[in-house]
Amino acid sequence: MTKPKIEKLDFSEQRIFDNIHGFIQLTDFEWQLVDSPLFQRLRNIRQLGLLDYVFPGALHNRFNHSLGVMHIADRMVVSLQEKNKLNSDRAREIVRISALLHDIGHYPWSHIIESAVKKDAKKRVPKESGQITVELSKSNDNVVPYANLTSSKSHKLNLSLYTQRNPTLDFAHHERMAGIILFKSSLHSILKTEFSKDEITKIAQIIAGEYPGPEKIIIHSELDADRFDYLLRDSKQTGVPYGIFDLEQIIRNIDLYTEKPQREGSSPLVINKKGQKAVEHYLLSRYFLYSTVIYQKTTTGFHRMAERIYSGLLERGEVHSYGDLVAMFDETRENDYLNYDDSYIFEKLKAIQSNPKSIKQIKNPAVSSAFLKDLVKKVLYRDPLKRVLEEQMILQGIEKRDGEKPHKLIKYFDPAVIDYIVKQAGIPKEWYITSRIENPITGLSPSKLTKDGDLDDEFVEHKIKIFDGKNEPVSLTNDSSSLFKFLQNTELHIYGIYTKDDNYKKKIEAAMTEYEKKLATTDQ
Repeated sequence: MTKPKIEKLDFSEQRIFDNIHGFIQLTDFEWQLVDSPLFQRLRNIRQLGLLDYVFPGALHNRFNHSLGVMHIADRMVVSLQEKNKLNSDRAREIVRISALLHDIGHYPWSHIIESAVKKDAKKRVPKESGQITVELSKSNDNVVPYANLTSSKSHKLNLSLYTQRNPTLDFAHHERMAGIILFKSSLHSILKTEFSKDEITKIAQIIAGEYPGPEKIIIHSELDADRFDYLLRDSKQTGVPYGIFDLEQIIRNIDLYTEKPQREGSSPLVINKKGQKAVEHYLLSRYFLYSTVIYQKTTTGFHRMAERIYSGLLERGEVHSYGDLVAMFDETRENDYLNYDDSYIFEKLKAIQSNPKSIKQIKNPAVSSAFLKDLVKKVLYRDPLKRVLEEQMILQGIEKRDGEKPHKLIKYFDPAVIDYIVKQAGIPKEWYITSRIENPITGLSPSKLTKDGDLDDEFVEHKIKIFDGKNEPVSLTNDSSSLFKFLQNTELHIYGIYTKDDNYKKKIEAAMTEYEKKLATTDQ
């Protein structure tokens, strides 16, 4: 048997102690990246947005998460290289840096703000800025194209780095922002001392899941270092046991199946049969953590309010849009980006709370000034929304086909029904707040948070495959011994309706009762 070729790294004597993984080693070059202002910015971005409003310990940030992802990614690479796999030139170094910098472009308040910025960008990227055609909304006078993108070098870089993703219109995704930072910030001066332009491009594309090589799957797959770390870390920080799983067994048993060419879009990553139960445990842990913690009702309510706040400020030009962020790097205004963290958002909210009249008055706002003012107060003073109704269901196969209506609450999401309810209740329509969470049981992810929030599915997914060492790998969901054979095509659906306070809740409940009576009379 050929002796394993494991890349040797010259680690610094300095180490970082992490409460999840223990001591984490870094090279001198990696220390330069960690000590850079752009990486230090991640200290001021919470990993879980406003989840600490419900779980007070959830104050960990993107900084320690990124270190953890690098640590796990490195262990995965070493495990593969011990099996004489992933021996491409500098694979270990490149994967470590990709993992370390995978969240370098993250938004404040985690995925909450990103949702609003992405929706805004999808509407406002001008047709002339690239090969993408965008139909601008005609329902809101405030939606106008970004003026600077037709000449923006940073936006053109974004388009050229991620050609496969361009049709999704997700220009403002934090993974794509990372590519801009890698080439257009002071971080580039550090990176180019060790990596060529092509290698930096490779790192950017690995982060975004667009690189065609196997290095991508360490950062971007169902069994990636990112998911492994945030599951263990979120569980630890929130104080719940649901996210604990056997990471050691999974890392020990990952492999690359290279005996036959993979079909396009398919991943060579497999898990040896010995690690199958550990993987199933991991998937179940992810489901339980999301269904009990990440999607907890009060947290969901705060996140819905926060997304509306940022959307309201965006349409007034009072917070940074994708066009603004791109301009920062075009105009070398890096300090402006360094200040774009959680404190930036809280300061905006505090300024509004101190002087509500400062809210800019605009024509036909999607988020009214009165609504915006009330939302700001509720978020700052931790005043949660009141849940009117909620329904959780696990749906499979035919139940979730287009046209099927298994949800009892689905009628209350119909625009005509909503109009009827709010009119009967005598409340502003803005305070009839809906939330639809629809996530595959085997693919739960924060970037697929809510249907209403318009967060996209992750760009690259692959099915987990089991390898017995003899036959071709088989999908976990097709394995006769797997629990997940019965969970394929299964989704967790959580539908909720929220409102301002107990008074509004009673009014909506009364209107819903009246509506049910009306339906019963019509059916007779």
